[in-house]
Amino acid sequence: MARPIRETPILFGEDARRFLERMQNPEPETPEEREQRLKDYEFMKKAYEIGMAEKRAREAANGGVDPWFDNV
Repeated sequence: MARPIRETPILFGEDARRFLERMQNPEPETPEEREQRLKDYEFMKKAYEIGMAEKRAREAANGGVDPWFDNV
């Protein structure tokens, strides 16, 4: 059984001030980091699309039911 999720701690004092400062002034992303992030995104998007196409093909071949998920 999964463990319960703990409550998010509340920040006070200096911790809260630092957190707000970092949220209001994020570090800029370098062009190289942006390019890598976008390449990673496109890779994962394509993997998802391929997976969904395979799932739809399994469903079409089995009367609308994906046999991979019979026992789920």
